[in-house]
Amino acid sequence: VMWSLWKARNRLVFEGFSALPEDTLSTAIRMAREWSLKSKPEKPDSRSRIPEMISPVGSRIVRSDAAWSASSLTAGAGWVILSSPQNMTFQQHLEFVASPLMAEGLALREAVLTCQRLKLQHIRFESDSAQLIKCLSSNETSAELHSVVFDILKLSECFDSVSFVWLPRERNVEADALAKGDLALFEPLVVGEIVNAPN
Repeated sequence: VMWSLWKARNRLVFEGFSALPEDTLSTAIRMAREWSLKSKPEKPDSRSRIPEMISPVGSRIVRSDAAWSASSLTAGAGWVILSSPQNMTFQQHLEFVASPLMAEGLALREAVLTCQRLKLQHIRFESDSAQLIKCLSSNETSAELHSVVFDILKLSECFDSVSFVWLPRERNVEADALAKGDLALFEPLVVGEIVNAPN
């Protein structure tokens, strides 16, 4: 609705065209419906979803997640490379992060960099951020994520095969715990530095 009002306002200011309120409202409803249909990841029932989550033979599954603090604009990133006998886990603290969506993008970028350093070649990256996966899997991108999506796609060119897949949040527990753990570790340090700061 706000976007439709903003566009109507711009047409009035820059083109001198005054739209009827009813037209602006119907445009807003149409745009909201289109966005809703395109932004919702498909969620088939659990029986039909299982085959989709199976990775092609030889591919490594890498799951990433982020936890974000609005008060400090920091984030904890966590990612897991599924392997046997034990998963490889990673954490990183990120500063000056503007939003939770940006945190998700930065976490996935760190996961891609890790796979590059480990010289992995066939990778399936999974994230519970539907918007991030949509940006990576299509030509659509948001202004907020543009640079991070560009980085991820450029870095991914070194892999022999790569895919970006959405997975439900309840299946991303390990990466989520790593991200939240990293953020929780940092928060007390900020308070401690302020308390112990010289006068």
